[in-house]
Amino acid sequence: MVKKMAKFFAYMLFFVFALVAFSPKSSVYYFGEQQLKKFGVVITDEKLDEKLLSLNIENLDISAKEIDTALIKEADVTLLLVYNSINLTKIKLSSLVESYLPSKIDSLNITYTLFNPLYITADGVGEFGEASGQVSLLDRNASIVLKPSKKMFAKYRKSLKMFKKSENGEYIYAKTF
Repeated sequence: MVKKMAKFFAYMLFFVFALVAFSPKSSVYYFGEQQLKKFGVVITDEKLDEKLLSLNIENLDISAKEIDTALIKEADVTLLLVYNSINLTKIKLSSLVESYLPSKIDSLNITYTLFNPLYITADGVGEFGEASGQVSLLDRNASIVLKPSKKMFAKYRKSLKMFKKSENGEYIYAKTF
């Protein structure tokens, strides 16, 4: 009986690994790009490199409603059925953002897992400092915890007023959508 169960799990793991490894990751990317186009978001000039378990994308030029919004040097998309992540590095936001917050983001990591299916989490580091956020899909609310940098305190005091300061020096922003 134990042998049959072990064989079953071995075949199941092999099937899941084969499904993930041989799935057309670039087709999933183009489908997502097509869905974003409905909202006026267009991604251009990207180069795709499909790996065994991930999809590497370089030089993404993102525009929203025909306004240049962001330049992303590199994106790494990992789709593993139970754990999905998007790692973005060297992000340069539009100069329109400069009056509210710094426009350079070093890295942004967005994850979604089936072990916690009602939440999408994000962690970022940039000129603004360190931030971690969470979006609740069930409650439809988002929260961001920011550990601001000296640059945020010096140049972007007005933006920090939208956050609520906690006892440990972090700034918290919460919004329902």
